[in-house]
Amino acid sequence: MAARPVPAGRGARHAGRDAGAGILKSAVTGADAPKGKAGGDPVSLRAGTDIASVDDVRSSLSRFGSRYLERVFTPHEIDSCSAGSLRAASLAARFAAKEATMKVLRPGDRTPPWTTIEVRQDATGACELRLAGAAAELAADAGISEMAVSLSHERDLAVAVVVARCSDAAERG
Repeated sequence: MAARPVPAGRGARHAGRDAGAGILKSAVTGADAPKGKAGGDPVSLRAGTDIASVDDVRSSLSRFGSRYLERVFTPHEIDSCSAGSLRAASLAARFAAKEATMKVLRPGDRTPPWTTIEVRQDATGACELRLAGAAAELAADAGISEMAVSLSHERDLAVAVVVARCSDAAERG
């Protein structure tokens, strides 16, 4: 069964539970292949997903405190998840997003620091990814032009799905 193209944008909801990362290729070929924004080279999509345990994050917060927070999360992420009963769940969802992003970036032996991947919310509450430093370099090397993220949490689990658009030329390189 051929994979359908996933549009880049605000994020994919209700994605499957496959914990791997892969390339989603369009079922169309030749002149009908999806084109980049300028109508040039065909594009490929990469997808990554991850599930994180809320209890594991809660335990790390209790055991390591600010040392854990500052190693894994940016100041913005720490501030935006600073209080309330959902703090551990919100942080776990962001951790899952960082892991899913790593699967999309495929760093090999160039694993970037956790803090170079940041989850931010826009004015509507939708999440977006911001990459910096080594993570941004990996994205540029892969020809990634857009990324979308979707987060969710329920009871003791948090999940994230990341979809990225990259040029076929970079994908082959």
